[in-house]
Order: sequence, then C-alpha cells, then structure tokens
Amino acid sequence: MKKITFLFMLLAVTFGFSQSPTDNPTTPPARDAGDVISIFSGAYTDVGGSDFNPNWGQAGFATANTAFDPGTGDLVLAYPNFNYQGNQFGSTQDISTMEFLHVDIWINNAFNPNVFVISSGGEIAHPITNSGAGTWTSVDIPVTGITGDLSSAIQFKFDGGNGSTDAIYVDNLYFWKNPTVAGSDATLSALEVDGSPLDGFASGVFNYNVDLAPGTTVVPQITTATPTDSNAMSVNITQASAIPGDATVVVTSQNGNVTETYTVSFAISGPSMAAPSPPNRPAADVVSVFSDAYSDISVNQWGPDWGPSSARINDVVVDGNASKLMDVASGQVFAGIDFAGAAFDATTFSTFHLDYYIDNPLPAGQVLNIKLSNHDGGAGETSAIQHTEAPQGGQWVSLDIPLDNFVDASAPANLARNAIAQIVITAARGDGNVPVKIYLDNIYFHKNTLGVNDFETVQVKVFPNPTNGDWNISGNSIINKITVYDILGKQVITLESNTNDVTINTSSIKSGIYIARIEGVNGSKTVKLIKE
Repeated sequence: MKKITFLFMLLAVTFGFSQSPTDNPTTPPARDAGDVISIFSGAYTDVGGSDFNPNWGQAGFATANTAFDPGTGDLVLAYPNFNYQGNQFGSTQDISTMEFLHVDIWINNAFNPNVFVISSGGEIAHPITNSGAGTWTSVDIPVTGITGDLSSAIQFKFDGGNGSTDAIYVDNLYFWKNPTVAGSDATLSALEVDGSPLDGFASGVFNYNVDLAPGTTVVPQITTATPTDSNAMSVNITQASAIPGDATVVVTSQNGNVTETYTVSFAISGPSMAAPSPPNRPAADVVSVFSDAYSDISVNQWGPDWGPSSARINDVVVDGNASKLMDVASGQVFAGIDFAGAAFDATTFSTFHLDYYIDNPLPAGQVLNIKLSNHDGGAGETSAIQHTEAPQGGQWVSLDIPLDNFVDASAPANLARNAIAQIVITAARGDGNVPVKIYLDNIYFHKNTLGVNDFETVQVKVFPNPTNGDWNISGNSIINKITVYDILGKQVITLESNTNDVTINTSSIKSGIYIARIEGVNGSKTVKLIKE
C-alpha cells in the first residue's frame, strides 16, 4: 500500500473500471527488516527499481495501472484485460532463508489465477483459490519448492485470465519468515572453495554440485565458511578426500540447539578430449560460425537473454582447444547464436555441421533440436527450418546434416535459407528442471567439398573391435600418438608412435567401452573401442 498526498490524488490518472476494489487488504504486521523481502508493500521497504508492468506481450499491458487508488489513498497494482502479467524485480533476490510468499489479490470474476516466482530454475505454478469475486484474498505460499533456484528470484508472473473481461488487483507482495530465536542461527553467510565464492551459494541452500574439468586431480578445498551468527558455537569443515567426493560444513548455533550441514559434491564433468578436427575445405565452400579450422563470421551474441527459458553459451577450453558450453539450467530449454549482422545466403550450401558432447547419463527424454532462423530483408525472423536429433551421451558426436533434410519450423511453411541470421539449439527433456550441459564445437555450413588430403585424414582402421585381446590400428599415413580414455574421461593409455600401424596392449585395462584419439600427420580422429 503506497501512501500518496491529496495533491497527487488530484493529479493522478485514474481508470474507470466497471469492477474494481474500493478498499485495501489488511495491513501486514510489523516485521524486522531481516525477516522480510518486500517487492511491493507500503508496510516495508521495497526492493528498489522494480518494474510492475514489463512489456511481455500481455493483453493488459496498455491498460495496467501501477498506481491505482481504490479511493483510500493507499495505492495497489491494477491489471485489467488480464491474461498474464509480470513484475520484474529491481535486482536478483536470494529468498532461500525466507519461509513464505505473501500475496493480497482482488479478483473481479470467478477464475483462479496462478502466481509464479521466476528464477534461473524452473517455472512452477501456484494456484490462488478465489475466495470470492470482488473481495481481497490473502495467501501465504511456502517458499520451499516455489521456484527452481531460491538464490536467484528475479520476477513474479501471474496468469489465468481471459485477456478481456478478467482483472486482478495486487498488493503486499513480499517474502517473509518467522523471527529467528536469538542464538539459534546455524546458517552460513559465505562459503568459498579454493579462495573463490561458491557459485550459487545461498544461506538457505544446503547442497551444491561442483563440476570439475576432465584431468583435474587436485581435490578442491573449502577455504572459507563464515557463520551468519559470529557467535555460533562451532563450524566444522570436513574436506573431500577424492574426486568424486563430498566436502561438508557442519554449523552449530550459539545455543547448541540447531545444527545445519552444507554439502559440496565434486565430480568430473565434460569431455576429456577436444572435438575431432574438421577436414580441410576450400574457403569459398565454408561459412564458419565457430571453428579453429576456418575463419569465423562475426557473431553478435552467444546465448543472448531471450527470456527465462533461454540459456547462456560460454567460452571453455577442452583439451587445449577453444570450445563453447551451452549451460542449460533448471527451467531453461534453449540457447541462441545471433549473427544477424553477418546473415548469409545458405542457398548454395549443402550441409550444416555441428560437434556436440553431452555427459552420460542423458536426462530422460533428451532431444536436440537445431533451428536455423531466416531473416529475409533483415527485419527479424521471416521463416525458419529445423532438424531434431536423438542425442548420444559420453562422446563427441559429429553431425553433418544435409540442409535439404531440414523441415519447416514456421507457419506458413517456408524452407527459405537465403538470409540465415540465427541458430537456436533446443535441449528439451522429460523433466525441464533437470539441468544439462552441452559442449559445442565446429559449427559451420559447407558445400561438401574436400581438400586434397582429406580422405587420407579419415582413413583409420581398428581391428579386431570388439576384442578380448589387443587392438590393431592401421592408417594410410603416419600415426604420431594414440591416447585412450575410459568412459569417465580418465586417460588410461598413451602411446607415442611414428609408423602407420600400431598395436594397443589391453592387459592393463578392464572390459568396457573406451575412446581413442588418434593423432597423425594429416590430422586426428576419434574412435570408440570395446574390450570384451
């Protein structure tokens, strides 16, 4: 409830809604500042800079009134023509130590809206039961399970209206918790690993997973664990002894009655070797978005923020090779690559190439969809084509997809590819709250032409495979080095060579699946090996 002066009331623009509140909800109780995070309420200090009517394409954007006076001088948020509505917080909020979300809502018709707390995690609908059209309804929703990532709440979303005659009025949007008994706080205010703040740390979140690059042998150490209550009885750290492994921090409150345990789990994640090297191709026959083998076009943005369902794409190094990591968090589904400033005509190109790696086990229901967005005339997407792949996990997979095999992804159907400006990669899975990391390399379009030595590069034979003895590898050019990795990415065999034929002795390794990277004078190749 926002107080306004009589002069402001005379000057304010008012809306003549046919159905609107003429009173306010009950005033919230007094609370200590540390026990509440207020987004909109005259009873507390609000987070600054919030936008209570962001333009998300909602039906009521033009008619919303974020300073509606029901006639009492206490302002509320008014959303007529309601189908859905957003509130953008002025800054990301860590709500992990809060217990409830409070909402006061006035609903004009007989419908039950939903409220969402949007974070980097998944969107979770929380129905609000309409206690009677034309009256204020107060709800307190437990924070546990309210959103996918309690440490990064950034928006509210309401939905459930028909976009025309439905309306909602909202007041007192805040998170709160019961007062902590003096001396009973057993939380941490800071947690660091190897001298750096733990990514995603929040006082009320007690379990963390830390992914380590393949080849990591030094076990990370918890270096800082600061209790929120400086008078806490004890803070005991038990370091992880191996990788994979868990480190724990056990905090006991000042009065000795409360104990909290923070667990940090370390594990290797990602490929142990670089993606296969692309073949030599004439420069005129390749348009490269990302590859060390060719000259890349200019990319406007990797992983642009296209809403809460979009993921980021970051630079990583894999086995000394520059790569990209599409980091799809809980609740996220896709990521984009925007090169609209260098959009090109792919009509004469025959093939789209992409190397990807996803750790095993794959999330249930995992699919990989690649959409090529066409911007004919340069004014945004005019059509699109797409290809859907059933992905494989635990190894680099090289996709060479004929562009003629792409299908339409727009309505009406249009297979044009004369101005490709964006690539959108969608990683849908059965449970969208399960995160997934997708490593990317060698993203390019080509005309399926090869240089003089390219057929030599890929001519490597492995026999017998599977084997219960040794593997024999034969190439038509000199093999310099062979490195064998197990499915966890651990290097198990390394051979230096200077011949065309190499034998790998398997007596030191167990039965299972292995990956071999074969490096020669004409390039490198990755093959799967099986020992029975």
